[in-house]
Amino acid sequence: MRFKFSRAALVALFAVAAVVAFATPGAVGAGAVDDLVPSVDSSWNVPAPLGSRSGSLNVVVTLADPPLAVATKERGLSPGQQRQYVDSLKGKQDAVSAQAQGVGAREIARVDTALNAVVFEVDSSKIAELESLPSIVSVRPISDYALDLSETVPYIGATAVQNSGFDGTGIRVAVLDSGVDYTHRSFGGAGTAAAYAAAYGATIADPKTTTRDGLFPTAKVIEGFDFVGEGWPTTALAPDSDPIDCGRATIAAPCAGGHGSHVSDIIAGVAPAKGVAPGAKLYAFKVCSARATSCSGVALLQAVDAALDPNGNGDISDRADVVNLSLGSSYGQKEDDLSAALANSVLAGAVVVASAGNSADRPYIAGSPSTTPEVISVAQTQVPSALLFRIVTSAHTAGAVHQPWSAAPSLVAGTLAYDTSNADTRRGCSSAGGANPYAAGSHTGQVLLMDRGLCAISQKVANAATAGAVAAVIANNVSQAPGDLPPTFSFGGPGLPPLAIAGYTITLADGNAFKASSLGLTATIDPASAAPLVMNMVPSSSRGPSYSYNAIKPDIGAPGASVSAEAGTGTVGTAFGGTSGAAPMVAGSAALLLDKAPGLSPFEVKSLLMNTAETNIGLNPVGLPGVLAPITRIGGGEVRVNRAATSETAAWDTDGTGASLSFGYHALADNEMLREKVTVKNYGSSAKTYSVTPSFRFANDAASGAVTIDTPSSIQVPAGGTHQFDVTLRIDASKLPTWDLNGGSRGGDGYRLQGVEFDGYITIDGGSNNNVHVAWQVLPHKSAEVRVDRKNVPLGRDGMASVKLRNQSNVLDGRVDVFSLTGESGQIKKRFQPRPGDNFALVDLKSVGVRLSGSNIQFAVDTYGARAHPNYPAEFDIYIDTNRDGTDDFVVFNLENGGFAATGQNVVAVANLATNAASVLAFTDADLNSGNAILGVPMAAVGLTAGTKFDFSVYVFDNYFTGFLTDAVEGMTYTLGTPRFTGTGIPATGVPKGGSSTMIVQSVAGGETASPSQTGLLLMYRDAGYRGGPDASRTEAEALTVSGGR
Repeated sequence: MRFKFSRAALVALFAVAAVVAFATPGAVGAGAVDDLVPSVDSSWNVPAPLGSRSGSLNVVVTLADPPLAVATKERGLSPGQQRQYVDSLKGKQDAVSAQAQGVGAREIARVDTALNAVVFEVDSSKIAELESLPSIVSVRPISDYALDLSETVPYIGATAVQNSGFDGTGIRVAVLDSGVDYTHRSFGGAGTAAAYAAAYGATIADPKTTTRDGLFPTAKVIEGFDFVGEGWPTTALAPDSDPIDCGRATIAAPCAGGHGSHVSDIIAGVAPAKGVAPGAKLYAFKVCSARATSCSGVALLQAVDAALDPNGNGDISDRADVVNLSLGSSYGQKEDDLSAALANSVLAGAVVVASAGNSADRPYIAGSPSTTPEVISVAQTQVPSALLFRIVTSAHTAGAVHQPWSAAPSLVAGTLAYDTSNADTRRGCSSAGGANPYAAGSHTGQVLLMDRGLCAISQKVANAATAGAVAAVIANNVSQAPGDLPPTFSFGGPGLPPLAIAGYTITLADGNAFKASSLGLTATIDPASAAPLVMNMVPSSSRGPSYSYNAIKPDIGAPGASVSAEAGTGTVGTAFGGTSGAAPMVAGSAALLLDKAPGLSPFEVKSLLMNTAETNIGLNPVGLPGVLAPITRIGGGEVRVNRAATSETAAWDTDGTGASLSFGYHALADNEMLREKVTVKNYGSSAKTYSVTPSFRFANDAASGAVTIDTPSSIQVPAGGTHQFDVTLRIDASKLPTWDLNGGSRGGDGYRLQGVEFDGYITIDGGSNNNVHVAWQVLPHKSAEVRVDRKNVPLGRDGMASVKLRNQSNVLDGRVDVFSLTGESGQIKKRFQPRPGDNFALVDLKSVGVRLSGSNIQFAVDTYGARAHPNYPAEFDIYIDTNRDGTDDFVVFNLENGGFAATGQNVVAVANLATNAASVLAFTDADLNSGNAILGVPMAAVGLTAGTKFDFSVYVFDNYFTGFLTDAVEGMTYTLGTPRFTGTGIPATGVPKGGSSTMIVQSVAGGETASPSQTGLLLMYRDAGYRGGPDASRTEAEALTVSGGR
């Protein structure tokens, strides 16, 4: 592999505090677009720039032979042949393990069914040796993941299906989560404290947690395994045979379990309220921590194998029919190894359902493994009883979302208070020792306002109750789109819900308005004035499109706040929210369909659910009345399993993996025509004629004329047969809206994505029980297409030359940023690029530039290939040696503002290597679906003046999977005020559409000495977009070599 591991100077990582620099807006300089100053959460510790990993890490070593699931599908292996094949894989794994031990690696786990791999713990310095061993395809660090009824089951139509005689009987559902409390009454258990104590013990360290104690398996939870143990991640993985869930209502801290019991009850619980598929059997695979929200990447790979072969005999005929994963990692990417394993599981016949995530309405933030094309990705919608409450003072009214694990809403009135005594009272968080920040009774009778951040929302509400408040109101700490609802949060303790008082969330804007106008005034919360939220999105539900494929995700929505089994309580059910609760609604729905029609393939199950979902789903009936949720938030709609179960028709993308048409992202300088194909299947006993009607999600999109969609008006499909038809999109680039997104200040603005994407449904109507729809979406970017007339520019005797720039676009002027070209790097060969499931990203540098802009220094980076969002997987670290003494002094680097999946905004920070202090100073000037980035900071922040001659190097790291250095351009020298060459004359508004401009290239006296690394000019093109191909960034930047001069 071509990995450039970093030098020793990059090894040390340091913890630093966030320091907000107050620069003047616009200071990033002429030509920059994203020149706002970031707002940084003061509780966020800005991480150091990435360096090479030191110490040991877990790696997954992939072998060459296909795993059992793939081999069985491709070769049609019989059960006996499957067992023989597994034996051959184990023999080869034995050989690799013996060789790996020779380089100091310790085997942790093996998988052979969904993936063919061995997991080792190895020192990072030994990875190259491990990779050189024969029979090994790849060595990759393994990632961990995070955990993301009575009214909801009838609402989605599940009760109707159950009443028709199909309740999931005979269907096996694997739940990969924190385990299951199989003693709970919801799973047919005894439902007593004694039964749970016999199964779990008294503490998280009780040895009973590791043994089945004659209580497991049960009639409902028929098999399972604990792949993590109760100590992980504090201690090493310690697998055992008992998947019992840790119930934090019964077991003392650090117990943080219960998630898996909630999920399992929603899928297949039996009492007191039935789950979606109460007749289904469960496989319980414990892969998530009993003491944190982390889920082990190693355990997940093992659990996927176990779901396909529960008894481990090498024969997958006993595989789970449905697999549920209420977990994930935001900005999900195709290189994720769990995603690859699950794609193979679908190939083996399992329906796989996963949460889209709870990272809100931000472009491309939907998480893996749900972004895997074969997996059903589930968004969260409101439950039928959800309401938007009004918090009213004489100066301001805010819309508030009740947190379902808190006390039921009731009429309250009290003085609105915001305790500014210290940071803890502002946030309502307990100290590290657990002390309440408020004295008992200190806020008696008040409505207490607090800020989101640092601790669980539920802890804030509990602390407010102890202080005597009549209601707790938590203001969001990140901005939201206009009209967005406040977020909903899962219960995070203490104790057992419901808490003593009601807790509500409001937006950051409403929180600021209250602080400015209403403190000390009477605040009233009256449930009688609340507005229903049913058939609307939950604002925290993650948005697509998928990062790697620019495809529609999530696929479908479901209500996520069901009351379900609380582990360790025997009989109690409590509210459970997030997409973690939405995914099992869909998993249970899949079980119902398979009960009724066992011969359906995973692909058909997915299609039927999406085809028949409810499309009339909105965003906010109060703030945005009548505004529908876009396709990249809701997919096919909100699940209606009763419609799916009675439908005699299904439709899907002929060439894809689901019931939606993803036309993708296109940078368009001219008109374009795109075509996809739909397959319609008629399950009925007679031929049917269907009308076909395409529609737009939003009337203004249709009225713009920018996109038109054509289908046949009708089709005929024979009984039991299929028919295919074309769907043609025609895009008039001149009518496209102005692209107003970026990856910096607007990188988290999902509502801006709605302004430039086009979407809708194609309705295929064959009458009763034969009316289905297919979602469609396209993301066109009105673009320029600027090119130079030559890339080698010899200067004349006067030290000057001219270069003609032509804009081949007839729809947009082409803006150009001119930098000094100081470094270039060749393209890494395709055979070294990652494949799906390889668990690493390779960001390949192409060109590096630098320039002076006012009082700021700006670095330009152009790469081969594009990234859907600049947050991941690329971190650019620019090491600066200000005095050229051979020791770097500062690092300029980019990262996500607030931490992983916190805001969607990419920002530029400076780390002082002498003091270990780091500051966020600006937004990164970068776009979505781009390979370009401009990192600008004040010269003073890195110890430079215009006359300083300095050295710098650019390193790029995979900041998503591995943290490894993937490419570098080193040893450049430059003086900001004295470049070697300049390029001037291009209008600030850009090269006119359909026209040309002339750039004057000129040498600078003294520049050869002051800036010896400059070899020419780097032209960075805005709105140039990404057109694909092996050299994708060529349309976004051009490097000009300049020769001669004085």
